[in-house]
Amino acid sequence: MQRIRCDQSPAWSRLQQLHSEVGASLDLRLEFTRDAGRFDAFSQSAPHVFVDMSKNLINAEIESVLLSMAQQCGVLQHRDAMFAGALINNTEQRAVKHWLLRCPPGGADPDLPAVHDTLDAMLRYAETVRSDNTITDVVHIGIGGSDLGPQMAVLALDSYTMAGKRLHFVSNVDGHELGATLRQLSPHNTLFLIASKTF
Repeated sequence: MQRIRCDQSPAWSRLQQLHSEVGASLDLRLEFTRDAGRFDAFSQSAPHVFVDMSKNLINAEIESVLLSMAQQCGVLQHRDAMFAGALINNTEQRAVKHWLLRCPPGGADPDLPAVHDTLDAMLRYAETVRSDNTITDVVHIGIGGSDLGPQMAVLALDSYTMAGKRLHFVSNVDGHELGATLRQLSPHNTLFLIASKTF
């Protein structure tokens, strides 16, 4: 599979040139004045996701060169290899199938039923925790991505928070952070979640 670093691709020098000629002095107010369709041209949507790139220092040519660079660096090949189940995780020599978490049941991938069995079990457990009024606090312990992802999800879904459950995050191997959290909790009313991708 083709592997070219972005800064070694033919498009890289053109991007540098565009930055000095256009990007460094790009005035977004003028760009919106010149192009009434800028918002539509630089916005994309997918189910439950909307991205507005119109307020970034970009124009049609910069976007085109960025897309060319992605092609030159093999991004599309890597994407296709991931969906085909190729062993693209080079450190562990295995497939990268996290995309199955967003795939509805009934797909063709042989691992999909196991994924949905796990998701269903997780949902049943979460509903048990939600309905257990003795649990008032949930402490999530994880470091790096095992901490940042769950924290982001909790913040993003804050308007759906269930009353009566407080969430705490501990992300430091130093006992000080955990100690400060434990002082405000009752062990009889606290659930601990330990998150680790590597164990």
